[in-house]
Amino acid sequence: MNKKRAGFSLIEMLMVLGVMAILMGMLVPSVGVVREKAQRMATGQKLRQIGLAVATYHSMTGRSLSGSDLGDWMARLAAETGVREAGLYLFEEDPLLAQVAEAMPPVLVQPGIGSSWEPVAGFDSWPVGVAVVSGTSTASNPSTTPVAWTRGLGTDGRWASFGESRPGVYGDRGGFIVFLDGHVEFYRDLSEDGGQLVNYSDGRPTANIVEAIGPGTTVFDYRGRVF
Repeated sequence: MNKKRAGFSLIEMLMVLGVMAILMGMLVPSVGVVREKAQRMATGQKLRQIGLAVATYHSMTGRSLSGSDLGDWMARLAAETGVREAGLYLFEEDPLLAQVAEAMPPVLVQPGIGSSWEPVAGFDSWPVGVAVVSGTSTASNPSTTPVAWTRGLGTDGRWASFGESRPGVYGDRGGFIVFLDGHVEFYRDLSEDGGQLVNYSDGRPTANIVEAIGPGTTVFDYRGRVF
């Protein structure tokens, strides 16, 4: 009577390892896609919080939110609403952030002398991931007015690719826009379907962000004035 064979043969082991390798090869890309989607959703929520803070500022002060540059705009917003966390403005998936060796600071603006607020030391070295609109007011602007978006958006309705002077957080794959009514959307190309935005003056579709934000406004990002 033959004895029962214990364990696996070399061929069986190789087959098992081969199957495991195939499964891992299928799993790893899926994990990357899931992580990318999760990061993008988190960034969308950050834009929403910034938009809600802007609405709160308007409600509390009755004034338009204006600043002389990005740091001043953020400081004025923080002075009235307390919103100042660095994590709201710096995005993990941003390639420019990965190039910064220092640890992310907890805040980017802080109380200064008296009742004023100011950017923290070294503020200009941080690649803030948003462009903001200075001068928007809830009293005169429609709810379709953009108030901030992920950095890199041009007047042609597209985000700049990596390697350009103001690259998009996602390169030329698109970006988020948060509107005056607080809703956030991700766009790949604003020129699709004749224009994804609403012209401030005549209500027609437009891909030009400048036509959507209205007159008397200025756009800032971490490199200075954009429009």
